Amino acid sequence: MDIMIYDWESLVRLPLYRKILDDWCALLNNNQLKEGAYHDFLAANPAIFLMGRNAYLAISKLKLGSEYETDFVVVTEGYSDGTMYELIEIESPHIVLFDKSGKPTAKFNAALQQIRDWRRFLMHNKSILHRMLPTINTRIVSDSRFRFKIIIGRRTDDLEVLEKRRQISEEVNIEIISFDRLTEIARNRSFFWNYSDIFSAEMDRLDPEKKNELANPFAQCISDSQWKGFWKKKSFHFYPRMIDEILRSRTYNSFFDEFRKQSQLVGMG
Repeated sequence: MDIMIYDWESLVRLPLYRKILDDWCALLNNNQLKEGAYHDFLAANPAIFLMGRNAYLAISKLKLGSEYETDFVVVTEGYSDGTMYELIEIESPHIVLFDKSGKPTAKFNAALQQIRDWRRFLMHNKSILHRMLPTINTRIVSDSRFRFKIIIGRRTDDLEVLEKRRQISEEVNIEIISFDRLTEIARNRSFFWNYSDIFSAEMDRLDPEKKNELANPFAQCISDSQWKGFWKKKSFHFYPRMIDEILRSRTYNSFFDEFRKQSQLVGMG
């Protein structure tokens, strides 16, 4: 059977990568679009805009009980310290954070309250938390494996606005960034790993093809129902133990087909 190893490192040097960024920037500059358009693009391209090191899976619209729903959850390998989860709320890039009097706008306050509600739900429903987002340490406030982020508005050079945003972020322990920060993250990527950068004895024993496929930057978010199918008792070394389930559940965005036309394989046997 042929083994194909894709050259993900080459992606940032291809015209395709510029097209992805151009498509994203065109969305940001379209004031007529609703929040859903930005959510859909990010859900199709989480590795480029939302994920960092040791993260190869993101969930779109994970339900927290019957009352709440996240926009995204990024799942990061935490090794023996336990899987890490970043719960993300997005608003429109066309929202301003503060009104003319300097007070948080209703939309900004609503986003902050959404995170408070998620945090309170997780704190008060530990049995659900253990099943839904399993990890070693289920503390929510201090020394936590859970992070919370709001993506809202556009970049500003207004120092007063930046200081107010920073102060609120520190007070409520929520990272608050603009949509332009996502653009910056994507533009500053020097490469994508050809293989998963998760280093463990279990991962070392896996086939190179699987590690290459896990690192595929064109993987789309999985759904709430797909994630629920992953629920396991094991709460550490998530990716080495769940890689087969992850790869079986994956779908890839339309840019992957174009990548295969523009790129070369690292190896094939």
